[in-house]
Amino acid sequence: MTRTLWHKREPSETEKLTWWQRISTPFVAVGLAIVLWLYMRSRDLEVLDNYPVPVEISLAPSQAEWYELELGGASEVRVSFIGPPSRIRELRTRLQSGQLRVQRTISVPEERQSDARYVDVIRIDQQDLEGLAGVQAVIAEKTNRIPVTLRRIIDKQLQVQFQHTGGDRVERTVIEPSTVLVRGPKEVLDREEVLPTQLYQVPLRLADEQNRPLERSVSVPLVSELGGRAIRVSPDRVQVRFVLRPKRRLLELTDVPVHFLTPAGFAFRPQFTSPRAGLITLRVLAPAADSPAGIKAYVDFTSPGRTFSRGLYPEEPIQVQLPPGYELAQEPPRISVELVPLEGTGQPAVSPLSVPRLP
Repeated sequence: MTRTLWHKREPSETEKLTWWQRISTPFVAVGLAIVLWLYMRSRDLEVLDNYPVPVEISLAPSQAEWYELELGGASEVRVSFIGPPSRIRELRTRLQSGQLRVQRTISVPEERQSDARYVDVIRIDQQDLEGLAGVQAVIAEKTNRIPVTLRRIIDKQLQVQFQHTGGDRVERTVIEPSTVLVRGPKEVLDREEVLPTQLYQVPLRLADEQNRPLERSVSVPLVSELGGRAIRVSPDRVQVRFVLRPKRRLLELTDVPVHFLTPAGFAFRPQFTSPRAGLITLRVLAPAADSPAGIKAYVDFTSPGRTFSRGLYPEEPIQVQLPPGYELAQEPPRISVELVPLEGTGQPAVSPLSVPRLP
């Protein structure tokens, strides 16, 4: 009996399992705690979705003077940010104050620098965003490409053209300086030969009230745009002198007598082929307030070096002498004239250079 009491008893299968569970339970508990912590940690995140971030694209300093940069779309990208709430709050403050932006510098390849225009597409990636410690950025694929156009800038001398509202009433225009230096896109200046002034409103009533041609001198600014592109002009203004004539009306003058202008000692007597042949009709533009006066028509036989002989001259041009402000509104008329020798002369004479006055 004593042997039975002191004999060591073997544990049962149920008791063995209980001991194993006691040893493994702490490890399982620790593992579950870690998983729970990671799960809670993953839920402690905030998302700032689809926020616009400005993009600044600039030219390389060595090319900034010779190219004009134009963006083909919006200068921003849409970015989503994921991170802890504290970081997201800091990021939102930076975004609202404009502190977070993408900056890129571009240049034209050497082999394309002779082109008038260079087109490229700038891709914005996550590494272009700086200062995002602890925050993950995801750029929307459709907004991360920005088309850019670079236009070559050149200098060119252009002739100045005076633009005004006076029509043909503005005469004898003189522009100083007549040419200016224009700086602008090569694709525009290559097809331009003149540079217009800004439209000048001509004071037409001033000449009409005085009923005489007026001399004017004005300073007129030049245009600052050609072909829809901005340009720079040096100088940006020109001085314009012109004559402004008053308003005119069309007159038809009938029975205007034709005279003869002959040199001294002329050996012939000019005469018309009929009594009515020496009267012509003229169409002239005259100042509206004037009554026509001082208009003379004549056939000139004083041309240097010209010789004459007896006979009919069927197409002699008629010279028309008009007062200031008048203009002939037709082709110069012609007339048939017969030269008859004066008594006591046998040979035709050569016209001398002295010209007598008209009657």
